[in-house]
Amino acid sequence: MNSQEEAMILQAQEQIAAAQAQVGGMQTQQMQQAQWQEEQETSMIKDQLDLGEELERIKHLLRGDTLERDEQGIEYWKEPEKEEERLLNDYGLRIIMKLVCFYLNKNKLLSNYSEEMIFEKMEDFSTELADLIFMKYREIGLDTSEKRKMYSMIVRELQDTVHDTYLRSLGGKERESLRRHMHVSETGGMSMTQMGGGTKFNPMNWLRR
Repeated sequence: MNSQEEAMILQAQEQIAAAQAQVGGMQTQQMQQAQWQEEQETSMIKDQLDLGEELERIKHLLRGDTLERDEQGIEYWKEPEKEEERLLNDYGLRIIMKLVCFYLNKNKLLSNYSEEMIFEKMEDFSTELADLIFMKYREIGLDTSEKRKMYSMIVRELQDTVHDTYLRSLGGKERESLRRHMHVSETGGMSMTQMGGGTKFNPMNWLRR
């Protein structure tokens, strides 16, 4: 092998090393991107199925709390200053929230209900809720005429909230939405072969040019 061939082989090896380093960087970048996408997808799914914030909001509203902002613009729930401004007592909150939690959960979101089935379930919920409040109105805190005026509003707002949850499961829409997001996440990345990771280098090919 003469000096010219040795120089060509050395040059080829240097270019191979540079190409491999580039591919290694691409692989690392792709792995980081895939990990970031997976974390984003997991967070999105968790947020989409998490009804904790909605349940907490319902609890505060039933208690009579109001949403305020402090001097820094941060929102917080302010408790009623007067007892007559408190809508339900602690016992009332517990039994109403227990009923609501049976209907507002991720299992409902991921179900596949028809319009007829949703109508039947909403009828059951509305009847149970109205009967519960009517039969226990004094025990749960509606012990004044002014508070009892809120009876229809409480029933209506809770009906609408539960109905909105059921609508998300109409025809399995929520489940299908999550499936589409997961499919996009799985197919959104570029394969390593497309990035050059599957290219094979042979130093002797340089001598054939």
